Amino acid sequence: MSDKAFSTDLLTANEVRDMTGVPVSTLHDWAAKRERGVDAPGPRHLRLSCRHRRWTRHDVLDWLETIRV
Repeated sequence: MSDKAFSTDLLTANEVRDMTGVPVSTLHDWAAKRERGVDAPGPRHLRLSCRHRRWTRHDVLDWLETIRV
């Protein structure tokens, strides 16, 4: 994957919410738990700084596939 393709594939919490219906606060809660080493649901994320997280479309779609019943 090229750097350009990867950078355009980064999603904000609002975009993940739109894809999944999971509230932004819940996405950030899950992400914060994983950052502390606690097992939590939700898609994997990237920690860009202390104030910025992003999710790749690929990780969100993979997560949705794994929770399918």
